Amino acid sequence: MRKSKTISKILKLKESKKKELELEVKRASDKVDKERSKLQALERDFNDTLDFFNEKHAEGSLDAGNLISCYDFFSRINGKINEQKKVHSRCQAELTGLRDTLVNAHKDKKIIEILHDRIIKRDIKERLDSEQKENDFFAISRRLK
Repeated sequence: MRKSKTISKILKLKESKKKELELEVKRASDKVDKERSKLQALERDFNDTLDFFNEKHAEGSLDAGNLISCYDFFSRINGKINEQKKVHSRCQAELTGLRDTLVNAHKDKKIIEILHDRIIKRDIKERLDSEQKENDFFAISRRLK
């Protein structure tokens, strides 16, 4: 019975750890989504500006000053896109690690649950065996009287 109480406490700890990890995974997932949306917004701005640039370039209405400013803009936004890709991949890696940790927490909790069930079944079996021995003793003692 003592082992059962100890295992129950461990099971509660594993459950709380699993819930904490679930919350961390949720936060990390939200962060990945946020960083992905930032990256997509930067790429959309880049593509919109590139389309505008190509139209004006095809019309021939860009002078040297505008051409240089467009190339500077493309260079800056390309750097921002690359930086955002790194941030996004870092957040994605963190999320993957947290998911792996969560899977392990689920496995640990399941193992403890199985162990707890085995201990309970063993305790019940021992109690039933003890009761059966006691009943057998009373039955034998009545016959001998």
